[in-house]
Amino acid sequence: MRYLGNKTKLVPFLLETVDGFQETPGVACDPFAGTASVSAALKEKGWQVHAGDLMASSYALQVARVQLDAAPRYPASLLPAAARNGRREIGYHALLEGLAELDDPGGDGSGDLRDGEEPDGGFISEHYSSDETAGRAHGRMYFSPENGRKIDRVRRRIERWTRGTSHSEAAAQLLIATLIEAADRVANTTGVYASFVKTMQPNALRPLELRPIDPTPREEGAGACSAFRGPAARLLESIGPVDLVYLDPPYNGRQYPAYYHIPELLALGWATPPEIRGKTGLIPDEALRSDWCRKHRAPDALREVLEAADGRHILFSYNDEGHLDRAAIEAALRERGLPDTYAFHDRPYRRYRSDADGPGRSYLRDDVREHLHYVRCA
Repeated sequence: MRYLGNKTKLVPFLLETVDGFQETPGVACDPFAGTASVSAALKEKGWQVHAGDLMASSYALQVARVQLDAAPRYPASLLPAAARNGRREIGYHALLEGLAELDDPGGDGSGDLRDGEEPDGGFISEHYSSDETAGRAHGRMYFSPENGRKIDRVRRRIERWTRGTSHSEAAAQLLIATLIEAADRVANTTGVYASFVKTMQPNALRPLELRPIDPTPREEGAGACSAFRGPAARLLESIGPVDLVYLDPPYNGRQYPAYYHIPELLALGWATPPEIRGKTGLIPDEALRSDWCRKHRAPDALREVLEAADGRHILFSYNDEGHLDRAAIEAALRERGLPDTYAFHDRPYRRYRSDADGPGRSYLRDDVREHLHYVRCA
């Protein structure tokens, strides 16, 4: 998934750094998990990982990539009636194939619409494609009309199932994560949802494809991993002592709720339709805004999270263009841990930029450096 600060390309560097101070996997906490790429990589290496983030969309990805050890089974009632073949349960991969065939509003050929639902389309197609009234009024072109309707149909299926008393929360989050990634692949954006492209890009014209996210199996002897939605300090306080605290907070003024409001909407659903605003259709997000994205509040945010962190090792990942300068971070870590153990590593990398001029308004920079600050605490 295209995501600001995504560390997928830096995972080998991060794991190499971790191996330098602890070769044997232990327990790790990643409270700014984002797309969970680092958490998933640590789990694959044998670590027990407790991941977290403020965003509901991140929580879905954490469950899919970190908490689950294997794909669950699902009730066949999620499929169109014609595809059930008398089955009561179905596997994850087979379910995705069946959901790909949803062609009618109810998804089972029965026209089982809820009161007030339109015979086709739904919230996403109405507000985030140019084919329906609200989207057309604002000129919104986040999705093609066909993909907008397909996203609505799949999300509506998940919503109806989760209203029941017998659904699995983790299984539902895996489906939500799958839909979020599928929607991102066909989103008519340059990588963030703060704006949309005024003409349909080639990727946005492709049909929505539900590709499976296969959970990472747990290593033998490793403890169960977990996912969490909430502030970083709260997760750190609830988890208690761990071997590694990996901190990867936001570093500039881009507030994630505004840049990823549509993935967040897909994660939360719209059983109670949110009040959306502006040309891009933002949803209420004040509770999700981070102090790390406010330059005058970032130092206090750093102090708060370091006070809550109870890790033998603390690894702090930060961009060289961030609100906090290197000296401030070093001073805070030396104060929190054993001063003589402080170490600094950095690595240049190619970063996707969505706010640049040029074809598709995107390009890669290779002059960005990721800073890794380390301190041992005990």
